[in-house]
Amino acid sequence: MKGRKAFLIVQSVLCAATAGLLAAAALSLYLEGTARQAAGDLFYSIFTPERAAARLLPILPLLFGSLGMTVGGLILGIRDENQDRPVRDEKLLRSLGGLRDRAVHQQAGPREMYLRAAILVLAAVLIVAGILNGGLEDVLAKGAVICMECVGLG
Repeated sequence: MKGRKAFLIVQSVLCAATAGLLAAAALSLYLEGTARQAAGDLFYSIFTPERAAARLLPILPLLFGSLGMTVGGLILGIRDENQDRPVRDEKLLRSLGGLRDRAVHQQAGPREMYLRAAILVLAAVLIVAGILNGGLEDVLAKGAVICMECVGLG
């Protein structure tokens, strides 16, 4: 039990550290490029494969370690036994105005189930109507134009 919990904690810390370092690398790359452009080097390309690789290379061992632990945990079936149970926070329950455990564990009734099903069917119908109306091509064309403008290709 304790070994599994330690594994999950280490995996979570590795994933969080990887995400933080990747975000910091992207931000520093962007700030360096904008500073050089602001200094007058208007043709300085911020995002090139070489600059991105130089920022990503120190983070790769952590990234692969995190990915390896995630895959290893999936293969070994390591998971938190309490992940499906609600969190029992008595202070929170009291602050919600007398909400009892039965209200937390209450299942959705037939009325809520029918409402959810109706919303799902309505969403599917509207998506299909949008596709048949030609909205798919419009969204794809606009997304490509916006992406090319952001990257600086267009």
